[in-house]
Amino acid sequence: MAGYFITGTDTDVGKTVVTSLMVSYFKNKGVDVFPYKPIQSGGVLENGALVSPDVQMYKRALPQLNLAQACTYVLKKASSPHLAAEEENVKFDLGSIQRHVASLRRDHEMVLVEGAGGVIVPIQDDYCMIDLMKDLQLPVILVGRAGLGTINHTVLSIKALQAADIPIEGVILNSIHSEDETIEKDNIHVIQRLTGVPVLGIVPPLHDLKIAFQEPSTTQSLFAPLLKKENLIR
Repeated sequence: MAGYFITGTDTDVGKTVVTSLMVSYFKNKGVDVFPYKPIQSGGVLENGALVSPDVQMYKRALPQLNLAQACTYVLKKASSPHLAAEEENVKFDLGSIQRHVASLRRDHEMVLVEGAGGVIVPIQDDYCMIDLMKDLQLPVILVGRAGLGTINHTVLSIKALQAADIPIEGVILNSIHSEDETIEKDNIHVIQRLTGVPVLGIVPPLHDLKIAFQEPSTTQSLFAPLLKKENLIR
């Protein structure tokens, strides 16, 4: 079954928004898609329980989502997973995460795994997010900011993934705020020229996610090639 690992050039670059938009797009195209967040730091209290805000966003795009299967670890501290786990006395069972992803891939046509933070984010000891990507053997979609400064962060992230022999499906740039269009276009050109990795496109500023989830045409140009590649066109 098809699957992708969505990672970022940094924290707060819009990985969860991109993942949720992918979920919405594939769902509206009739694909059985399932989003999964292995580790969530910065959980929020809801009715006395600690829940994943990222999974809550997935559910806005996929109301029937099974929350129990969509996240394995939720930690309270909004920090790198290794620090939150250390302070909260949590030991990650990485094998359990790998087995869960394998099970999800057997049960669904497409599985989207969203990492925490960027590529070199420690999970525990010397095991980082990039190591989890390698173990899960999923092609990566790298999310970065669309505007000024993204060339450095994006190219460095790509170089790290390439050095680890992790396949990269492409880059998606997220226009969190209205940006200089000339800079955005140049960023695409330079990233592709320096790395040989395609930029799939730019997510425009979205002022109402509910509307964006209901109108998959907004992201047609971004995600349609993935449907074609995975032979999931309906």
